[in-house]
Amino acid sequence: MDAWAWITSQVGAFIIGLALLLIGFGYLKLGFTLKTLKLVKIVGVLFVAYAVLSYAGINLFGTEEAAPATSVGTFEVTGSDAQAWITVDNNQQLVTWAVTYNWTAGAFTGVGGADGLAGAATQTQFCTISYQVDRGLGTVGLVQTYGDVSSIPSITNDTTGISYPLLTKTNDQYNAIWTRADASTAFKMVTITVDEDHDGEAVSVNMTLNGDAIKSMDQYDAVNISILIGGETWTVQVLLASVS
Repeated sequence: MDAWAWITSQVGAFIIGLALLLIGFGYLKLGFTLKTLKLVKIVGVLFVAYAVLSYAGINLFGTEEAAPATSVGTFEVTGSDAQAWITVDNNQQLVTWAVTYNWTAGAFTGVGGADGLAGAATQTQFCTISYQVDRGLGTVGLVQTYGDVSSIPSITNDTTGISYPLLTKTNDQYNAIWTRADASTAFKMVTITVDEDHDGEAVSVNMTLNGDAIKSMDQYDAVNISILIGGETWTVQVLLASVS
């Protein structure tokens, strides 16, 4: 803490004021004239008064704080997808991920269409959800929110008793990868910044299923992944829709 910050703090102002009052009333003899002692008393009273008023939340120095980087408000989130096995319901904030799996081959199979991932066309192992996060009522200026794949369940194999996380991992990080509009990425959680001159920002999340977990499910079993984004809770329902 610098000197001025200490002087204008509640504790600093009170100590200085008390010391000046002791001098002004003659408890500390420093050889000052009566006129000077009178002035010291006044200054001491002002410092003590400032400390008391500051403690009460009143700032006599009138310093102005910088505007905060964020404002309180709300966001409106819209989800979409471009994959045949993904269905997005914006009213229910529900994403249904219909998975097809070949138990014999131990591999995911496709249902037609392309998911935009090199080397992974038509494989239901992958899911990409695009979100548009727009300002809601009362949200102005530079604001931030976040996206978080907040809950990733594990599936227990009934035969072996081993539990497998529903999503695969890379270097101990879940393959739930967010991508912002500027192409920057983040695992599992991402900060979304809406600049002052923007109405909203786009972000997407790509998730990869763990074959061992899916192989431990029965046909028509469904498990849920939770996503928090823009203050909303979205459910991604992973449904083992077809097996062979």
